[in-house]
Amino acid sequence: MRHKKWVAITMMSTLLLGACSFDLSQDDTKEVITESEQGKEVQAVVSPAIDTTDSYYRTVLPFRPSVARGMMQKRVSSRLELDEIETGLMRHSTDVFAPDKYYYQEGQLLEAEQIAKWLLRKGKTDAEGASDPEGLNPAYAGGKDYKEKNQKTPMVLSHILEQDYMLEEDKKLELGGVSVALVLNSEYVFQDVNYGPTYTVKLDQKKVVEQGKAIANELVKKMRKTDGLKTAPLHIALYLQEAQGSPVSGHYLSSAFIGRGNKISDNDWKNYDEKYYYYPSAEATDKVRDDAAKFDLFKDRLEDYFPNYTGMIGEGFYQEGELKKLEIKVPVQFYGKAELVAFIQYMTYLLEKRWEYSREVPTTITVTNLNGDTEAMLFLDPDESKAQVHIR
Repeated sequence: MRHKKWVAITMMSTLLLGACSFDLSQDDTKEVITESEQGKEVQAVVSPAIDTTDSYYRTVLPFRPSVARGMMQKRVSSRLELDEIETGLMRHSTDVFAPDKYYYQEGQLLEAEQIAKWLLRKGKTDAEGASDPEGLNPAYAGGKDYKEKNQKTPMVLSHILEQDYMLEEDKKLELGGVSVALVLNSEYVFQDVNYGPTYTVKLDQKKVVEQGKAIANELVKKMRKTDGLKTAPLHIALYLQEAQGSPVSGHYLSSAFIGRGNKISDNDWKNYDEKYYYYPSAEATDKVRDDAAKFDLFKDRLEDYFPNYTGMIGEGFYQEGELKKLEIKVPVQFYGKAELVAFIQYMTYLLEKRWEYSREVPTTITVTNLNGDTEAMLFLDPDESKAQVHIR
């Protein structure tokens, strides 16, 4: 007898980055069959789509965590990196796995133990546990001791993230494709033996990209030997982490879609021109001077009427040199609700009447108290003439 249970395919709340609205007035749900974690068929319901400022995938509930869950948190340097690696891979996956046809599922095919082996250096298994015949990181190339060996041959690959994209075929959900992010280092940080000093090796980006593309082809070979991935359409992306302590995350460099192929050719790679800039910073002033000046002007206008607020910071996401998304955080120290409301009212006025940035740029402003608790959020949606304001 087949064991069945009801699950729902819907939007993950963690992916809801922009303002959205639900339309549940239409009865457009449908039933499909998918496979449970135990390999048994279960019945699923496809929920109505929701409107957002971005395209996001629907997913399957109850949520099935990745079989390599928890690995990435130990392998990347910050929460900012975690978020961008995951959501950025989804963003680029929309180019090959259309959100209106595919459903998202965390990786179910690359086991944590297997990924851990791939992240080691290539070579014979050693007493240190640093090398393995399956390793994708470069083998040691000389050096008289541990410190010198690691300085001469820094590790390039930090993590491997799998995302699965499901298709409905004859009312059944089946694997339609897989996206994989190779998380690469911009610097290699290691600690000497016996809890010795920590050293940092800066990596050349051009060389890292070359190594990343070579690693990607090696990974494809290994994935084609993995159950469930022998013929699955593959999308491989290269992500470059920022240096430790950076106020912004890294970014995607390129990706390749090879379908059911077994090799990535040079022509398969699609390069990306994207980057995050932190406001205020010398780099933003140097690289995106006009936008940095607009940020300073907005800050000055707030200070004109509220000189005691504690400042603000911002992050701009750029593609092809153009600002595509803006997020601003404003910590405040007010002693009454009325003062906070007045502050939000004035900020809303600036957004709607004296906003220097393009209104086509989705903007989120988060107002927090000095403990980091959110007091208010303001959203500027390109499709709306008024800002959306939510006060706690």
